[in-house]
Amino acid sequence: MAEETFNPNAYIPSMKNMKSGLKARTLILNSLTKSPLQLKDLRLKTGLTSSSINYHLKILEKHRLIRKKHVSKRKVVVEQTGLGQKLIKNFT
Repeated sequence: MAEETFNPNAYIPSMKNMKSGLKARTLILNSLTKSPLQLKDLRLKTGLTSSSINYHLKILEKHRLIRKKHVSKRKVVVEQTGLGQKLIKNFT
């Protein structure tokens, strides 16, 4: 079986962490490591649906792992906050 690696910030202690949620949050967090992205670019880079991205962004924002910046009236950019970037291996 292939070894899966999750971003440690994808694990939220106060909620039930389903594997699919961990994967989605890991994709989002890993996509934001190099630079902030617009929501449409985040959707294209991760392959996740808009509703899935919005759901997980709310969770990550609530836990202060990401922040949204309104660049203009319609343009929102998402960026990571300064929390650590270690990796967890073999999370089950």
